[in-house]
Amino acid sequence: MDSLTSKLYSLLNGDKSAALAPTFLPPGAPGRPYVISTQDGETLYIPLSKSATRLLVTGAETDNAFAIVSSGGSQSNPIGFHYHREAHDVFLCLQGAVNVWADTTCRTLSAGDFASVPPGTVHQYQILGAHTEFAGLIVPGGWEEFFRFIGEPYHGPMWPMHDERDVTKVLLPRLKAAAEKFDMVPLPQKEQFGPQEWSGEENKLPGKLEPYFLRAGTGPAYEVGGTVCRPLCTSRETRGRFSIASIESSRDFCAQGIFAQERRTVRFERVHHAFQVGQGSVMFQLGSSAPTQLSAGELVYVPKGTAYRFETTSRFSQMYAFTSGGGLGEVLCRIGAEHNTAILPEKAGDFDVSALEALGPDFEFTVS
Repeated sequence: MDSLTSKLYSLLNGDKSAALAPTFLPPGAPGRPYVISTQDGETLYIPLSKSATRLLVTGAETDNAFAIVSSGGSQSNPIGFHYHREAHDVFLCLQGAVNVWADTTCRTLSAGDFASVPPGTVHQYQILGAHTEFAGLIVPGGWEEFFRFIGEPYHGPMWPMHDERDVTKVLLPRLKAAAEKFDMVPLPQKEQFGPQEWSGEENKLPGKLEPYFLRAGTGPAYEVGGTVCRPLCTSRETRGRFSIASIESSRDFCAQGIFAQERRTVRFERVHHAFQVGQGSVMFQLGSSAPTQLSAGELVYVPKGTAYRFETTSRFSQMYAFTSGGGLGEVLCRIGAEHNTAILPEKAGDFDVSALEALGPDFEFTVS
C-alpha cells in the first residue's frame, strides 16, 4: 500500500487522531498550527476602496516574524505613493491584474507575477479588473495592525462596490493618523505615472536586497523527485528575513518525493512556514494530527518546531511556501537539479534522502 493510499485508508477507517478543521480567523496566539479556509481570515474593508483585506497570519502567531495578508477587489484608483522605513512588502498576484509601482518602475502583474518592495522603496498599487486577488507577506509582523486601524470589519462575501461617504471625512483622517502611528511615510507630492511594458529582464533574482519584479514561470527552478520548486525570493533578497517559493508536484510522483517514505516528516526549529494552495489539492499532516486535505485558496500555518509532511492528491498541484527565513523552499533548491521548463517533468528525477538530511545543520531542521 503506497503512502497516499495508506493515509486515505486511515482517514476512512477510524484514525483516532483529529485532522485540523479549517478556521475562519487566525488564533491570535503563537505556537498553534491552523488552516484558514478559502476567502476567510479576519476581513477588513478599507473605506471607498472597492476591496477587502484578509489577515491570514498575523504577528501574534509568528512572534512578529511576519504577517500574511490577502486582498481582493475590483477596479480602483492607485492608493497613493509612500514608503516604509523598516517594513518589507511583497505583491503576489493570484487572479486578475494589479499595477505595482516600485521607485521609478511600474508593472502590471497577472496571475503568478511577483514584486518585491524592500524598505525605503517608494511604492503603491492599483487593483484592476472586475475581480483581482493578490497575497502579500509583510516583514516584520505587527504592521498588519495598520489595516485594522484604517479599516472596518466586514462580513459580506466579497467587498462593497458602492460607498457614498465623503473621503475627506471617513478615510483621509484615518490615513493621516496612521502615518503618525505606523511605519508609513506618505508622498502625496510624487507625480503619478503609468505602467511600463515588461522589459524581458524580469526573469531572474537579483541576489541582493533591492526592488524587483519576476514574471510567472520564469526565474530559477529546481526539481527534486518530481517536485519543482521555483524561488520567488530567497534570504539573499531579504537579508535573511524571509523567503517565498512556488512548489509544484503531482500525485503521480508521491512515491519519488521527499516524503515518499510513509511518516517521514521535517521539523524546522527556528523557521515558521505557511503554505497556500494555488491549484489542485495537497494533503498535509502536522505533528500527531490526522492528514488534512487543502484545496485551492486554503492556507495552513506551521509554526516553528512543528513536524510536518505533505503529498499532492491531484494530478497537478501548485502552492506557495512563505517562510520566516531559509525554509523548505531553499532546501529544495539546494538539493534539486536545475529545471528548465515551465511545467512538471514527465518523469521524476532521483532523490537521495541523505542529501536532505545533510542540510539539517545548516537550516536547523531534522528529518524523521
